Amino acid sequence: MAGTRRLTALAAEATSRLDLPDGDLVVALSGGADSAALAWLIGEAGRKVRAVHVDHGLPGSPLMRKAAVAIAGRLGLDLRILEVVVADGPSPEAMAREARYAALAGAIGDGETLLTAHTADDNLETVLINLVRGTGTRGLAGIPRRGLAGAHRPLLEVSRDVTREIAALAGLPFAEDPMNLDPNLARTHIRARVLPELRALNPDLVATVTRSSALVAADADLLDELEGVITVRETPDGLAIAVGELAAAPGAVAGRVLREALGALGAPRSAESVAQALAVARGEATSARLGGGVTVTRRGAVLHLIGDTVEQSDVIALQPGVTRHAGLVFEVLRRDGVCRVAPLGNWGAIFPEGTSLTVGPDGVVHADGEPAWIPGRQRLPVAWYQAGSVGYLSVLAREESGWTSSP
Repeated sequence: MAGTRRLTALAAEATSRLDLPDGDLVVALSGGADSAALAWLIGEAGRKVRAVHVDHGLPGSPLMRKAAVAIAGRLGLDLRILEVVVADGPSPEAMAREARYAALAGAIGDGETLLTAHTADDNLETVLINLVRGTGTRGLAGIPRRGLAGAHRPLLEVSRDVTREIAALAGLPFAEDPMNLDPNLARTHIRARVLPELRALNPDLVATVTRSSALVAADADLLDELEGVITVRETPDGLAIAVGELAAAPGAVAGRVLREALGALGAPRSAESVAQALAVARGEATSARLGGGVTVTRRGAVLHLIGDTVEQSDVIALQPGVTRHAGLVFEVLRRDGVCRVAPLGNWGAIFPEGTSLTVGPDGVVHADGEPAWIPGRQRLPVAWYQAGSVGYLSVLAREESGWTSSP
């Protein structure tokens, strides 16, 4: 009876914070406690739901698949299992996430909303990871309500302790994903070592950060709206912004607009670059040469951000994923974990998280506008990244004919 009363109390607490959208629901059932509790709570709320499980084909996948099948059977859920092939790469977890969301996106029908079981603890860990890397308001805002594949996250105000106790008391046969125990992952390191120390200072840390990130998210939303008061126009050689609009806008808004404009042209989005651009706008400097081949100059009442003389089609940005350019294929992976592999070989390189990477027609990779790497030949010092840092970009290159070497 005591267990039943406790489960009823926990369910009432979680349901009061549960953010379920309208329409048909599909829960991403990993086989873990959080998604099991979410599926149970949806049923308790009287909502219809079906489940989807992604089998990644990784060493721990049979365990999680078996648990998902057992949970769905216990709750009477229609379960669809999606088998994916995770591409090779320096970051198996990143490649698994990419494959998982691609599969989930294709499994959601019209009028359905995908639900994932990210909790308030996941949000806390994300805020801390972003803070360690260095971040702005969006990073401090934590996990957004909407994610990849249109996923909705209804448990962001519910703690992991609550979801796991619900799953246990409800008798759900969940399993612990072995990947969550990997000490090489930044999230695992924070969960096992950092958070116990922080909780000694504030036992209510999860709720505190949940409230704080919600406030920051509201501020970030407002700043996004205010950016619309500044018009950024395209010109034949780059972008143009009225100096008067920059001056009239709050500094935080002007800075955000300039960061976006500089990033669009391949220049560093750093505080230093923004400060240089603002100095030109205020007339304190006639022009400034920024990284990425971008020049900032003022003509009358207009600030001009001028791109490199090389045609834009000849210089492209390297984003996470696969990019083909200059006879090469680049694969960029963003890793949350602790860097333990820097530097790589001639066909692989490591860069700090947040670095602006571009590649020109000669195949040379630039980092924040500076030459950094000639794939297959040499890595310049700017391409090196200190082992032990948290959060980094791992980049592999190959010739179009095939992978040149195994880094």
